[in-house]
Amino acid sequence: MGKFGFLVHPLSIEDVAKKYKIARKVSPKLVAGVLKRRRPFVISEATGIRSSTGAEAKGWFIAVPLLPHQMLELDEEFVIKKIVKACKIARKRGARIVGLGAFTALVGNGGRRIADRIDIAVTTGNTYTIVTAIEGIKRAAAVMDINLSEACLTVVGATGSIGSACAQCLAPEVGELRLVGRNMERLEYLVGEVKRISKKDAIISTDISACVREADVIISVTGAVGDVILPEDIKPGAVICDVARPRDVSQRVAEARGDVLVIEGGIVNVPGDADLNFDFGLPKGMALACMAETMILALEGRYEDYTLGKDISVEKIGEMQELAKKHGFELAGLRSFDKAMTPAQIEEVKKKARSRTRGQNWI
Repeated sequence: MGKFGFLVHPLSIEDVAKKYKIARKVSPKLVAGVLKRRRPFVISEATGIRSSTGAEAKGWFIAVPLLPHQMLELDEEFVIKKIVKACKIARKRGARIVGLGAFTALVGNGGRRIADRIDIAVTTGNTYTIVTAIEGIKRAAAVMDINLSEACLTVVGATGSIGSACAQCLAPEVGELRLVGRNMERLEYLVGEVKRISKKDAIISTDISACVREADVIISVTGAVGDVILPEDIKPGAVICDVARPRDVSQRVAEARGDVLVIEGGIVNVPGDADLNFDFGLPKGMALACMAETMILALEGRYEDYTLGKDISVEKIGEMQELAKKHGFELAGLRSFDKAMTPAQIEEVKKKARSRTRGQNWI
């Protein structure tokens, strides 16, 4: 049986309150202080994972008790040590590979410094996340009658590992490409890579709002701790694939923009009678793609450092796509703000989009 570990951490105070209800009653600063002193611990054991090949796997979810802003703001060495302790807990349980979830994948040069300090394999899960983001955006564009070959695609967070790979893979298939990031030098380098692979030029910018306003299709995958995609910036009829955790798309979009389709990137069906035995905000039998990559590698017996750092090759993306198919993992339909989208709901989005007047301000 394949055995894996996967690291998670609270994305908000509300997540902390799922285990400690008192977190809702005290100051966020106090909660953060308590989390900083807390040791990593096992929160659940995943069971029932059975591949189409007959192989089975089980795993342990290990909590790294730090909030997103702490992962970014605390001394990196302190954060790395806490992540390493969590990896060692997984190893003691029998795991032979560990996945780095959410912000634990951003620390230490995309997990490389973590991998250097432990004696089991490590992956961030970003390769399969890219696979599912691309599959999701193509499916969503099709149901919204968007012709990708004529569409403007904006990738927000384009210089990260997921964003840059999505840009390079989708560049040949879209009409226009806009890349948004915080560092112009890195954006210029990415444009060079896009041109080398696809002969496609791209517009680059640090202005999210301006580039989102021009887009028919948006992939957003930043490491921001707050909203970056706002309702007033989105064109009627646009598709947004939000791959980030915490979400990049404001909850206000769901409330005010019934004329756009927001989908969650990286949600997959796990084969077998899978149960993560913890409330990750997903129905039973579903998992985030980063979790699923770790499961796939365990089922395959690929106990090796797989996805680390920011450079993910097109060849590796193709390999992971085939491994997922082999073991029976698949995209979990189109989901928006934790709910499955029905054909009738999608038709309603299209109807509202058609009736909108395309002015400067959409709300």
